Amino acid sequence: MTDIQISIIQVLQTQAPWLEIPMQFFSFLGQPEFYLLVIPILYWCWDPRLGLRLGLLMGISGGINEALKVAFHLPRPYWVSPEVRALGSYPSFGLPSAHAQGAAALWGLLAVDARRRWVWAFAAAMAFLIGASRIVLGVHFPTDVIAGWVVGIVTLLGFLALEKPVGSRIAALPLSGQVLVAFAGSLALALASFAALAALGNWEVPASWAAGALERSGEPIHPMFLRDAVTASGLLFGFAAGAAAERHRGGMCAAGVGSVRLLRYIFGIAVTGAIWYGLGLFVPSDPLAAVYVLQYLRAAAAGAWVSFGAPAVFARANALRGGA
Repeated sequence: MTDIQISIIQVLQTQAPWLEIPMQFFSFLGQPEFYLLVIPILYWCWDPRLGLRLGLLMGISGGINEALKVAFHLPRPYWVSPEVRALGSYPSFGLPSAHAQGAAALWGLLAVDARRRWVWAFAAAMAFLIGASRIVLGVHFPTDVIAGWVVGIVTLLGFLALEKPVGSRIAALPLSGQVLVAFAGSLALALASFAALAALGNWEVPASWAAGALERSGEPIHPMFLRDAVTASGLLFGFAAGAAAERHRGGMCAAGVGSVRLLRYIFGIAVTGAIWYGLGLFVPSDPLAAVYVLQYLRAAAAGAWVSFGAPAVFARANALRGGA
């Protein structure tokens, strides 16, 4: 089965080399950085409720993906086959594909919200192309991508089934209770990955995987370093807790003329980047316990800025304009 999948990747890379550039583009559309551009524009400028739902869903999906990656602990194609060109490099395990999973969840929720046939068709095409890009780039086996689509759809369906009953119970709590639930949920998400890691016992990454990945991509791998799991957990806590505080304050309003929305987005994203990269200077790259704490706080700060800090600044600016 592995040999067949490697042959498929090899054929795509050798017989259709022109696919590399468009597939790099579609791969970017499945990156966390892309989600960090899309979610704020919805939350700040278009539809705060949809932006909130999307932010929560992607945080949950990211945490689930990291736990499953560790649980299956399977390699990426370029780690194990010299016949596969590494047109990208990733340090984490391969199954399931986070890009495919995230694409199925994100575009699926947008299609559910829009309730239009053409949006469903577009969403399906985007999920397919984002998943296919990972195969062409040699960073995932076809089975990784298929598993990602399945997990993404299941995660979306679970989210849609639970968001109303669970959301109504959380909304009935005081603000302190809502923040506590957000914190507990984020910890549970991170602990799923740590539990999966503990279940591996004395298992170690094969030396051939590490050597193959370094030889073909020039980048080392560290799939048992759970930094991405902690990042997803921190983002979920910061975003959910900030949204609860924002709702308590009065709720995000995305109204305004186009120029105001554009300035709002540019300012908000600029500060988001400053928080993310600025705090990143204080987070070491070594896999130490302190790194996990610092990374969690960094991600939580970025998430809280998006859902609460930026809306508070926008509300203040609106008040000043109204009083001028």
